[in-house]
Amino acid sequence: MKVLVALSDLTRDRALAELALAVAGPDELILATALAVGAEGSLAAEQPRVRARRGQLDALALTLGAARPPRSVVTVARREWDGIADAVQRESPDLLLAGLDEDGVLGTTIDEALAQPPCDVALVRGAFGQARHVLVPVRGGRYARLAVAIAAAFARAGDAGLTLLHVSEKRRPVSFHQLVGELAYDERVEELVARVGDPAAIIATELQSSDAIVFGATALAGATDQLGPVGRAIFAAGKPAILVRTRTAVASSVFLPRTPLPAERGERSRAIGEIVDRWFAENTFSSAEFADIGRLVEEKQRQGLRISVGLPALNEADTIADVIRGIRKQLMQRHPLVDELVVIDSNSTDRTREIAKAEGVPVHVHQRILPELGAYPGKGEALWKSLHVLSGDLIVWVDTDVTSFSSKFVYGIIGPLLLRPEIQFVKAFYQRPLRVGGEVQATGGGRVTELTARPLINLFFPELSGIVQPLSGEQGGRRSLLEQLPFFTTYGVETGLLIDTLQRAGLNAIAQVDMKTRIHRNQDLYALSKQSFEILQVALRRIGEARGERLWEDANSTMKLIRPRNGRLRLELHDIVSVERPPMATVPAYRRSRSISDGPSGRG
Repeated sequence: MKVLVALSDLTRDRALAELALAVAGPDELILATALAVGAEGSLAAEQPRVRARRGQLDALALTLGAARPPRSVVTVARREWDGIADAVQRESPDLLLAGLDEDGVLGTTIDEALAQPPCDVALVRGAFGQARHVLVPVRGGRYARLAVAIAAAFARAGDAGLTLLHVSEKRRPVSFHQLVGELAYDERVEELVARVGDPAAIIATELQSSDAIVFGATALAGATDQLGPVGRAIFAAGKPAILVRTRTAVASSVFLPRTPLPAERGERSRAIGEIVDRWFAENTFSSAEFADIGRLVEEKQRQGLRISVGLPALNEADTIADVIRGIRKQLMQRHPLVDELVVIDSNSTDRTREIAKAEGVPVHVHQRILPELGAYPGKGEALWKSLHVLSGDLIVWVDTDVTSFSSKFVYGIIGPLLLRPEIQFVKAFYQRPLRVGGEVQATGGGRVTELTARPLINLFFPELSGIVQPLSGEQGGRRSLLEQLPFFTTYGVETGLLIDTLQRAGLNAIAQVDMKTRIHRNQDLYALSKQSFEILQVALRRIGEARGERLWEDANSTMKLIRPRNGRLRLELHDIVSVERPPMATVPAYRRSRSISDGPSGRG
């Protein structure tokens, strides 16, 4: 079964991780930690601690010797239990395994943890890993089957034996097959015992000849005492024990939907702030975390995925060769991480296409892709059409105007997609030095981001306010998501993709990766002004749609730039319209090329 094990103290809890590995067997094991932050603490400030703990969990995973490497997940929350419950909701494991001590479980009580567990739960008390004979009391039903399944999995891994015990008040024939199904005949079951009398007393007697016990919580509906008298008697015996309970329905607390949020402004701001802080701590990575490219290659091959990198370009003759060589040398020749590298040119008038072809890279002019659909100028149009020519399951886009290119701009985007299955879309962020004349200033890049994009996001889409650089060109995602999203044709494409991913997949499907420093060709103020105008159009469209109003349709689509010329001011009129392209999965030619059926499931 797929197991998520909650680890608090990695030294103390190693035995818990080994037990979880035994229960998981060949299936997936997730090592999880929830970092508790007090009521007054900042969740966002925990990001360094989250990153450090991820590294510790990864190191522990390597020492467990699992055939299938465990994954690591770290959450932040006000209480450990809440953070682990959120991780369970995201990861959907079959079983949550956690340690149990005198103070309870993960900062809460047994009763609270088991009253409405987020999935099937097994709480471990004591040094269970050394047991050689395990007693499993069974009353029948789901709890009994779960208890026997966990005990049998442990026994197979640890060369232990099991005794199944059924206690009833009246003497009558007992069918262990009816109680627990085929598990009654597991090779590790050494004895089937039926007794009549007081359950607590009989279990205590049988436990004397066993090293440990696996038993179910009370099955009484609405019980406030999840242990019950029998469970308390078992715990009083002091033997290592696993307490199990099957899942009941519980609402997700991971992501508050955009509607409804609290009506009162202050309360709403606090609720959103909590969501964003948690996301920032848990979903912000450093490219250095994914520098082990060999590990990424192994994950890609294990998952059977194909990875494509698209290079949008417009007059990038000065830099495109270095970008191509950096990707090909490190991520194709030295490490077979990238399967496909393609240039998507927007009809460059310099030697961009010739240089790319000389480097042996396929080149497509976006105006000639899907010609039956026409063509619009703009980066967003190139990204949208690239979905038709790229073949990968994971798509990464990298800008080609970078003068300080590093392969981390690619593997840093790929890493979260390979190692975190719940993540669907990844953005890069970095320091962006500004080139002024012949000098490079340490900061100052990203002016449209700070003066337009982030203020807009904070006002109208505050769940995204933790994203450092929403307009970064290094980004990527799963095809299964990207083909279902509309694309705006201009520089508003990045804003549109973020908003639409939030609405379709939720905030926790988005991650961001720190790439440290990026130097590229800076544009003049007038070009940046037009970019801001395009971004405002996209935001107005989505804001209007959310409120059922025609904000974009009623807005002006022409922009006047005021330029000085010969000592006088001159007005330049620019007609700037950001066209919204439909999801690529709805385009007939794309559907045919991907063999997508015309049934409802293909429509998204």
